[in-house]
Amino acid sequence: MLKLQSSLRKLKAKVPMYRLFLTIFLWFWSTALGMLLLIWVGFLFTGLKEITAPNMYATVAPILAAEAVHAYESGGPQEFARFSQSNMNNPENHLLSDDHAERRLYLLDGFYKDVLSRSVSDDGLRTARAAKIGKLIVFRGHIAAYKLISPAGHPYILVLYIRSGLGELKHFLLGHGLPFAISMSLLVTIFCFLLAYHIVSPINSIQTTARKVAQGDLKARVPASVSKRYDELAALAKDFDSMVGRLDLLIQTQKNLLNSVSHELRSPLTRINLCLALLKKSSSADEEGTFQRLDRDVARIDLLLEQLLTLSRLESGLSSAQRQDVDLVQLVEEVVADGNFEAHMVNKSVSLRAPDPIILRHADPHALRSACENIIRNSIRFTKPGSEVQIVLGLDRDTSGVQALLTVRDHGPGVPEESLQAIFEPFFRIPGDANSIGGNGLGLAIAFEAVRLHGGTLHAVNLHTTGLEVKLQLPIGDGNAE
Repeated sequence: MLKLQSSLRKLKAKVPMYRLFLTIFLWFWSTALGMLLLIWVGFLFTGLKEITAPNMYATVAPILAAEAVHAYESGGPQEFARFSQSNMNNPENHLLSDDHAERRLYLLDGFYKDVLSRSVSDDGLRTARAAKIGKLIVFRGHIAAYKLISPAGHPYILVLYIRSGLGELKHFLLGHGLPFAISMSLLVTIFCFLLAYHIVSPINSIQTTARKVAQGDLKARVPASVSKRYDELAALAKDFDSMVGRLDLLIQTQKNLLNSVSHELRSPLTRINLCLALLKKSSSADEEGTFQRLDRDVARIDLLLEQLLTLSRLESGLSSAQRQDVDLVQLVEEVVADGNFEAHMVNKSVSLRAPDPIILRHADPHALRSACENIIRNSIRFTKPGSEVQIVLGLDRDTSGVQALLTVRDHGPGVPEESLQAIFEPFFRIPGDANSIGGNGLGLAIAFEAVRLHGGTLHAVNLHTTGLEVKLQLPIGDGNAE
């Protein structure tokens, strides 16, 4: 079963089996088959055509015509009438065995007059005039004419009504036309499939690249095979790559600026701390309050610079330590214990439920700890006094594999729907939110980058009653797939 699902995923990755692909394929396929059917039906039922051997009609017509002429010349009109009646009632005669056929048989002389003095329709006369010696001519699939010269040297034309239109179509499809119909249908299907794939595949490639960009990979580009096409999709791919390149340049410039400013400020800030320490020793008791305010302000600046450097490092894809196997349950338990200690001071609490052991392969423990701390501390800040921040850590098994799922729920005011994704951006604050005054808008941004560095996802949803739920998903490799 797993092998079948893997094969289907590989096929889906190569062939974009989506609604647009199916729509284009079915439109081309039905149109092509419809046109072929109309052309064939038009060819079959309009105009005159010559039937040659080995067609059954071309083989039987000369024999039937010769017998009809012999009956007429040997016994006159009465004998031909008996011959015609006998052949029309003979079920073994394939030319006249269709139940929907008009059972009429004519023998015309050189002046196109029926030997039984019956009137001949205009279509019958048209077919008779087109007949040539030794050639079977069919008009619209149901009137046939065959011309021959009798042993006495008189020209005759046998006009007969063979199968009706539906009977002729049925005979063709069930006879020699069946392999032709199957071959044409298969050819049209392959052609339409390749044409639909040629149109939709570049769109699928651009869409896949756009999703990577939306997830933060600004180095993603549309495959070169799309850009080398000579159509509008190639121009779209080039414009898309140009846009992403420009965005990458602007964002990198901003990151470099923040990183440079942060580094440049660390040295002056260190000197300010040293000067404050020296001034405290020589200051009087009256100035103690002033120095305390200065200490708090410098500490806030120091924390801000530290967070900026951490964010810059994570955005650049740099780990703060060597990668190793991390016991995620133990890491979260330590963070929850610290958070619960701080929460009790403000009449709040934190609970954890982690039923499964989870080991992350080749992970950065410092980055993960920073991510969990920022998420949990943010929930503690916003949850109501007297409430509990509920944390659940477990395994999530889906079609993409096994992942670690950390869910953090608080009982705070929640976030406006339009800001659910923006809260993970640097320096973002919800307008008019009094609880956000003490923060700097970097905690969730650091958590987001730390999770992205490990190939995971982080998103938030509002709970139905009150509060916010933050879900963190991380791929864990093969160690927990039992």
